[in-house]
Amino acid sequence: MTAQTEATSEMIAGLVARLERLEAQEAIRDVMYRYARGADRGDIELFKSCYWPDATDCHWFWNGNAHEFADYVIPLLREIPNSQHSITNPIIEIDGDRAVAECQWYVLHHIELDDDRFIDQQGEGRYLDVFERRDGVWKILHRQTAMEALREHVALNLTRDYPPLHPALGQRAPHDAVYRGAAIADDEIYQMPPSDLWGDARARHAG
Repeated sequence: MTAQTEATSEMIAGLVARLERLEAQEAIRDVMYRYARGADRGDIELFKSCYWPDATDCHWFWNGNAHEFADYVIPLLREIPNSQHSITNPIIEIDGDRAVAECQWYVLHHIELDDDRFIDQQGEGRYLDVFERRDGVWKILHRQTAMEALREHVALNLTRDYPPLHPALGQRAPHDAVYRGAAIADDEIYQMPPSDLWGDARARHAG
């Protein structure tokens, strides 16, 4: 083998290793994002698909098998109108068929009260995850939550007067528009009168 051939082989091996690492990191990020969709759409099967069946989850208000955690928490999330889980700043370190991942999360729970008010419960923290690859598939083996902040605000419910299951409103599975995929491009477009968004807000809080 010539020096040039050896250098080319080393370069190709390095590129393959880099590609494998990037593909693994992207697959892990995809799991993180699918977890957020599963939680917010109340999609228990999607939620469970992010964990191996023997995975564990320590959310501290519930610790144990991750699939049992799904059976506990998804019905609770479906009791409120909506929630929003945002995942940011993933840092992923690959070590063979395992990876250690840290990401930041922000969650907003929209909790209705008995009158026209609601509670916005805002939480912030990090997920500390151990991922494992089995037969080429990455899923969570262990998840541990680190809480950073929790606050609640009570305010008027300002949801516009849309009919039930209107596509402008976030819905739980399977009614949310995201489950229609590309077919949403063929849906009827609802005509809405223009609204003075800032004037409406000022009027609500005038005086």
